[in-house]
Amino acid sequence: MVTEASTAAEPWQDDNPLGTPPPIALRLRNISKSFAGVTVLKDISFEAKAGRVLAIMGENGAGKSTLKNIMCGLLAPDEGSISVAGDERTQLTSAIAGQLGIAAVHQELSLFSNLTIAENMFVGMLPRDSAGNVRLKRVVPEASRILTESLGERLNPMFRVEHLSLGQRQMVEVAKALVRARTVIIFDEPTTSLSLSERARLLDAVKRVRESGLAVIYISHFLEEVYAVSDDIVVLRDGLVVAGGAIAQMPRSAVERHMVGRELGSLEHLPLPASVQSSPPLLEVDRLSDQDLLRDVSLSVRPGEILGLGGLLGAGRSELAQGLIGLRKVTGSVKVDGKPLDRRTPQTARRAGMVMVSEDRRSEQAFLDRPVRENLLVGHYGPADKRFRLLSRVRERIASSRMIKKFGVRLADQEQDLLSLSGGNQQKVIIARWLDEKPRVCILDEPTKGIDVGAKAEIHRLIRELAEDGVAVLLVSSDMPELLALSHRIVVMHKGRNVGELTPEEYQPDLILRLASTGAR
Repeated sequence: MVTEASTAAEPWQDDNPLGTPPPIALRLRNISKSFAGVTVLKDISFEAKAGRVLAIMGENGAGKSTLKNIMCGLLAPDEGSISVAGDERTQLTSAIAGQLGIAAVHQELSLFSNLTIAENMFVGMLPRDSAGNVRLKRVVPEASRILTESLGERLNPMFRVEHLSLGQRQMVEVAKALVRARTVIIFDEPTTSLSLSERARLLDAVKRVRESGLAVIYISHFLEEVYAVSDDIVVLRDGLVVAGGAIAQMPRSAVERHMVGRELGSLEHLPLPASVQSSPPLLEVDRLSDQDLLRDVSLSVRPGEILGLGGLLGAGRSELAQGLIGLRKVTGSVKVDGKPLDRRTPQTARRAGMVMVSEDRRSEQAFLDRPVRENLLVGHYGPADKRFRLLSRVRERIASSRMIKKFGVRLADQEQDLLSLSGGNQQKVIIARWLDEKPRVCILDEPTKGIDVGAKAEIHRLIRELAEDGVAVLLVSSDMPELLALSHRIVVMHKGRNVGELTPEEYQPDLILRLASTGAR
């Protein structure tokens, strides 16, 4: 373990000076990994102890995913060794990792929706009779025990996964890993798509798993989660361990500084200028409804104003954004700069000066296997930029280079596929595509979802610059500190309705959560 004070001392050796220290479940020594001559991990050393939660943090591109895949046996390191409960090896395979009791809850769900909870938990391990027939009832009691005792979830193991909520499916993923975990369980960004209440339940489950005696490795971008459940922490930057130790001895500001290599500074709320307060709205929404969830939603956003849209998962925030931009059929009135936007499509909205960066950028707005240059410029060029009906590659490269510099996209070459960039840089590419058009109204749906603190700080800066340039910004966010710090006003939604509008004097997290969860003050 590398710490600020010393690289020689064993980490956390003084955590329990009067008692027996917990056994080491997993130890990595001098792990290095390169791809095509590019070093991704270099001399990584740390240890995870039984009955403790070790957080691994770092910016996108710091090497967390590669490190997780090495610990799971999906990748072989170029150098170093891995010791699991004293069994030291130069590499693991997925089969060996499973035999040694390592299991993982990966970021992407891997459940079979047409199978039951119990079938998913014991997939590949289901007992059979002498004729080869599956005997599912034999594992139902154990499935029920894991769900209730280990996770606090009262789910019927015979329910089909397709009938479960997203939060319940994530819990089944955890239960599936617990069936296989005997020494180490790895959580990789487990709360990225969960609501606040679902996130709280999963964090409680992590604490229960720790109490069972397993070593827990928790990979997350969310500092508040890490400090809520973790005992120890390792911080990665550019493939190196730059800090580590007991989390009680590591202030949040220090973790942020180590992650990004600089001070981020606090995100203080900036008041709305008086000139903006007296301006007529750029975006006016009146009684917007659909046939599914939205019910008479009304709001307005002035030029230079950031209107935050709060609420729990399923409250209708993304549906509202889709309705405004023409991706969802809605009734009601939408005006941009005083002009009705009647036949709403993404094209007509764009011509009116309104654009949206969607929540699910990877599937809806990203072309992952195409060059960064194309992802930046798709849809930007008109006939005047064509020569003999062919796009000018020179003009493309000049324009994309300007956008890369302006929006701080970190990459080796604009011709590399978007998929090869870290998540935060992929996000900045999509944001750059829309914001470079100089829109009048910008809808940002969870713009910092799933990215690290460094990329988040840069996107916060871009959002504020938008407002300073006179753009009306509608910010949908589940990140409470982000919502409170960036928004000039906050509208809270509950079950498809606008249930409250708050000014900065009323900003209280408990009030926002109460409105979001109950619809009443």
